[in-house]
Amino acid sequence: MKSLLLLPVLLLAPSCDKIRDAVSKAAKKAEKSSSSESTAQPATASGSTIRDLTAAEFDAFIAQTGGLVVVDFHAEWCGPCKQLGPILESVTQEHAGVAWLGKINVDHAQEIAGREGVQGIPDVRFYKDGKQIDQFTGNIGEAAVRAKFSAHTQGLKPAASSTAPAAAPADAAEPTVQPMKKDWLPPGMERR
Repeated sequence: MKSLLLLPVLLLAPSCDKIRDAVSKAAKKAEKSSSSESTAQPATASGSTIRDLTAAEFDAFIAQTGGLVVVDFHAEWCGPCKQLGPILESVTQEHAGVAWLGKINVDHAQEIAGREGVQGIPDVRFYKDGKQIDQFTGNIGEAAVRAKFSAHTQGLKPAASSTAPAAAPADAAEPTVQPMKKDWLPPGMERR
């Protein structure tokens, strides 16, 4: 009886290989979208002091005042980034209310990474009141990360709420003009 019901489907289908390929592509696509949804936000206790940033959110995130803003430039394929990431998240959680961590995947935000001069990853930058105060590149170890957080959060009082600073909408932020970081000319060229 079941084979009689499947007969019209098989007669209308071009070939079993094409059906198998279509089903396998659909399954891979569903698996990929479900895995990207689960990795979109880091798994943390409160989820509010650590967040993945887009290029549009970067400037508003680092401009926040009243605490330590830490930005981790990383990539999914980077081994040292995978080792340093959990350390940064843990130390940020310990400093909840005075420190916030924004994570930027350099593969998805190449413009920001280039503009900020990121040349190696992991590249971690510390900001206070919108100004960069410190940075390091590479996995420097948990003790050194804790020392940097402690030094930069010393004297800061936890905010009434330990949520991350709100990012301004991308279209609400005024465009800013930034000076060029390198002012050089190729050999043999002269400035007029």
